Amino acid sequence: MQAEKLSGVAVDFDGAPVAFDWRGGHYLAASRPVRWYSRRLWWQEASGAPRGSGAMLVETEMWRLWAASEGSRSLFELRHQMPEDTWEIYPIDS
Repeated sequence: MQAEKLSGVAVDFDGAPVAFDWRGGHYLAASRPVRWYSRRLWWQEASGAPRGSGAMLVETEMWRLWAASEGSRSLFELRHQMPEDTWEIYPIDS
């Protein structure tokens, strides 16, 4: 399944997603999100690198969590792109 842009992501003090809006539904985290980092294809995605932004260009913050909306519960992976501060969603179990 392909990634979709995600908006309305609410995060806690540590930056973990706790709620998001997707496909007309409001989802709340039903499990503690698990975070890891993945390497980006920065040479394909970035046209230039501002001074001092190296680590953010190379790594992407990833989160896996169970989230619930109106009686249904699904597993998701969220990708947080920095420094753009954009989110993408990958439904794992829907």
